Amino acid sequence: MPPPSRIFPKVSKLRAINHPPAAKVDFRNGKPLPKQSAAPPQLAPQPYPVYPSGASGAYGPSLARRRLFPHLRDAFASFRQRCRSLPQPIQLSFRTFVLMLPAIPIGLFIHENVFRLVKVNGPSMTPYLNEDYDLMHTRADTVLVKLWSKHQWIPWKDGRRIERGMVVIFRSPANPFRLAVKRIVGLPGDRVTHRDFPENDSYLVPWNHIWVEGDAADPHRSMDSNTYGPISISLIEGVVVAVLGPRMRWLDWKSWESGDVDDAGPNGRLGPNYRQSMRNRVLKDAVKLERPPEW
Repeated sequence: MPPPSRIFPKVSKLRAINHPPAAKVDFRNGKPLPKQSAAPPQLAPQPYPVYPSGASGAYGPSLARRRLFPHLRDAFASFRQRCRSLPQPIQLSFRTFVLMLPAIPIGLFIHENVFRLVKVNGPSMTPYLNEDYDLMHTRADTVLVKLWSKHQWIPWKDGRRIERGMVVIFRSPANPFRLAVKRIVGLPGDRVTHRDFPENDSYLVPWNHIWVEGDAADPHRSMDSNTYGPISISLIEGVVVAVLGPRMRWLDWKSWESGDVDDAGPNGRLGPNYRQSMRNRVLKDAVKLERPPEW
């Protein structure tokens, strides 16, 4: 008779841990585990909420803009699409224009209140300006004009002044639609002898007025105060400070009183006694007048 160990084999007390994947059972209560899918659950797409037409902007600024300006947004998108279809040179020009657009108001402010470029035509200021006019009548100097603003809030307004020898631009009394360029010869209170009639009585420059003349030696080349008399200071728009072309140079009005204006012409051709006869016709401060408060 075989031993008991060979008749009844010993059964292992260990439980199997490998179960079929379709029949996983919770060992604590013997119930099958819930099946889990490999991919996470996907939510169904929600429709875009439709708000009533009379709703206010309580839903937020982005929804309000989307609701109020759909046509404007579509038109802008269509415009951008058309711009992208244009040739590359046109796109580059358009982008340059857009970048330069903010500089336009700045340039207009400078042109109207600070500096201005003016072309000087004609022979009235030769040879100080348009020095080659006798050789080429079509040639004109481009000058830089420092403007005198009449606005109270401009900080440099109090720094304006007028002095003898300054070259100024002003509205011509003969034609207010044109700008004239002349030199200040007499100030308020000065007595000036007429250029064409020196034997007649002289003229006293009244208060708030100046006497202007051109530098041309021929009196028929310049229409100035010898024609229309003293001009009001309110007509002055600015003073010429430099010539930018064709020969660049700075203009110094202080040299007029001393007569040393060699720097105005090439190679000192104007001479040290430039227009001495004009200064001799002016009697300075013949009558003491109060200086205008704004100048």
